[in-house]
Order: sequence, then C-alpha cells, then structure tokens
Amino acid sequence: MDFFMRFLKNESFRLTISMRQLFNWIAKIFLLATMVSFVHANEISFSNVSLTPLEKSWALNADVQLELSPALEQLVKKGVTLHFVTEFQLSKKRWYWLDNKIVDVQRVSKISYQALTNQYRVTLGTFSLTAATLKQALSAVKTTEGWVVIDQGMVELNQPYQAAVRMRLDTNQLAKPFQVNAINSKSWNLHSDWHRFEFIPRVQPAPQTLGAQP
Repeated sequence: MDFFMRFLKNESFRLTISMRQLFNWIAKIFLLATMVSFVHANEISFSNVSLTPLEKSWALNADVQLELSPALEQLVKKGVTLHFVTEFQLSKKRWYWLDNKIVDVQRVSKISYQALTNQYRVTLGTFSLTAATLKQALSAVKTTEGWVVIDQGMVELNQPYQAAVRMRLDTNQLAKPFQVNAINSKSWNLHSDWHRFEFIPRVQPAPQTLGAQP
C-alpha cells in the first residue's frame, strides 16, 4: 500500500512538472509571437531600390514596407498630421580621410485626415493628392518614384559610390503632448534602418521621362 501511494505521488509530481513545463513553453511561444508581431508592425523597410538615369540627373525609385500601429491610425483619424521624412545620402570612400559626402537630401511626406470631405490628403514633396481611405494614403507614401536626388555634375562615370536611404516618422512635428507619448511608447517610434547599396554611374543619363516627381 505504501509503495502504491508513493508511486501515485511520484506520478502526480511528474504530471505537475510536465504541465508546468507545457504552460511555460506556451507562454514563451505566445510572447515570442507577440514580439514578432509588434516589431513588424512598427518597422519600415525598403525593397526594389534603384537609381534611374534621367537627362541630367538620377532619380530614386523604391518600394517601402510600412504599416501604422493602431495608436497611430487613431491619431490620424483624429485629425493629427503625420510627417514621414525620407533621407538619401551619397558618399565616396577616401582611404586617407572620412568618406566624402556628396549628396544629403530629404523629402517630407504627409498624411492628414479631412473631416469635412471624409478623405485623406497626402503630400509628397511638392506634389499632393487625395485618398478615400487610410490604406490608399499609405500606399502613396510607400511608393518612392522619380525623386531626383543626384545631379549629373556631382558624380564621375565608372566610379563607385555608396548610396543610402531611410524613412522615419518625424515625431518632432507632433504636438507636445503627443511627443511625450512618442518618447514613452515604442509603437510611436516608426523608422527604418539605413538601406545601403553601391551606385556606379556607368553611362550618361538617358532622356528624361515624363511624370517624374520633384
């Protein structure tokens, strides 16, 4: 009888340990999934980045992966304008000193909600448009096309240059109370890392195409 009771106690203890381990693993998996979802919801990344030759310049084209957190979506719907800053840099390596920065430009894209018309207004540099939904407004911001960033006289043919582009939400443009929230909440800190790539201007720029953005 004593042996049987000890056996039951041991089995019960083992079952308790197993269940505890199972719950620990479930909790870890849930936490990891939440962290991954949170990271992806608050990151900006670039793809299909290229510099297209125009008549006397080169234009930047890129696709941007960008999603707003629920807090930022509500902020826009309440009438707060979001400012996204896209930065582009071009530099040339020097063995004897720091890299020579040739280009350092930026462009501001804005998304705002117009309550009277129930539409969203998007400003891309000096170009503006309206969108029926926030999703459409974001699609416009996520497409960088025909942004002239390099003049022909700035670079030499067949020479390697280091190009870099990034985008960030400019929280300094928000009202002071919202800036405090941006400091205290990671869901408001929306930005990308620098997307770096090599640029070698091998040929003279081709004739300029119509519809290029300033």
